[in-house]
Amino acid sequence: MTYEPDYSTLPLNTVEFPLPVLRRREDPIEAVHKIADEIGARPVTSIAEAQTAAYVASRLRRSGLQVWTDPFLTHASAGNDGLIIALLASVSIGIWNYNRLYALTIAVTTFVVAILLTNTFSRYFRRAASESQNVIATNASHGPATRRVVLLVPLDTHQPRDPIGSREAQVAATLALLTMLSLEYIAPLPLPVEVRTLLLIVPALYLLLAASAELWVRSQPFSAGAVSYASSIAAMLAAVDDLGRLNHTELWAVGLGGGTTGAGLTHLVKKYPFDARATFFIGLEGLGRGTLSYLLHDVNERSRSADDTLVDVFTEATRGVRAEPRVANFIPLVRPLTQAKRRAISVACLDHNGRVPLQGSAKDTTDAITPAIVEQSARLITNAVRLLDAHGD
Repeated sequence: MTYEPDYSTLPLNTVEFPLPVLRRREDPIEAVHKIADEIGARPVTSIAEAQTAAYVASRLRRSGLQVWTDPFLTHASAGNDGLIIALLASVSIGIWNYNRLYALTIAVTTFVVAILLTNTFSRYFRRAASESQNVIATNASHGPATRRVVLLVPLDTHQPRDPIGSREAQVAATLALLTMLSLEYIAPLPLPVEVRTLLLIVPALYLLLAASAELWVRSQPFSAGAVSYASSIAAMLAAVDDLGRLNHTELWAVGLGGGTTGAGLTHLVKKYPFDARATFFIGLEGLGRGTLSYLLHDVNERSRSADDTLVDVFTEATRGVRAEPRVANFIPLVRPLTQAKRRAISVACLDHNGRVPLQGSAKDTTDAITPAIVEQSARLITNAVRLLDAHGD
């Protein structure tokens, strides 16, 4: 029943109106259960990824944000390209004793194909045939906006990790094979024939083993992704609820389709050319298990790549929150942004090796989540964004 005050019995200027019903702040663990347990594994471009996008959109819309979905085409998942590389390398070795020029030509082709199939180059020539989507939600500031904060979290989950090597390692092996064949063709090394033959065979054997490992990985089910990235989504939703409307900062909360492959982030930055100086990106990696950290850079970088202002803000935001600066032993979500000199930082929970615990593992379930860490993650994000709103340049 709706309350209607009796205006005739109230003195002037003392009319009381019913208070609005405040929406209950939802428990972040409810979101983790919804995404990791009910929806489950979320490969890129899958129905499960789309279901997660719909759920995140509905939650952000209930929080009062303006929400829309940006569809784009991308690759469904990593293919079995390592097998192509391994077969080409084996053919070059197989015909070496019959026609060395042909073998050398095939080795050159193998090296070029390996380069083109790396993540860096493959997107430029492989035709994207499946649809994914970014979920974008914005909240305008109370006053004139002088800056923008973009929270980024993947909607999809990782495949199990390749136990042997990356595509870059396969490129190195094809280069080693090409080098040895070239030396044998032009100026053989002063070594016994058996040793030179072994040096030719080793790279090809590695490529065959890597291809076998890749095929095995592709046959394994995707992770349910409670740590990566259901808990990260939950922390973002909780932070958005707690932040409300800021004074001078436009807030964007973005669920990235193809977040694990970089496709969603690439599409976002291409479609929305954010002002490089006034836009701050915060990437949310696996949150929910491990040591809560803000990442200065990763082990492949010699110096800090995180934005200095964001580092200072997160350092101050740790008051009342247990979090520390760390160096990541993986490539963070925001690496393409820092390489482009954008103002960005990643927040993650790390194990003692500097990695996100259980990422891509079948053990990455809701049982692995520490609820207090999800809450701490949300509080850290909230503190940092509020500080940036008050003091950011």
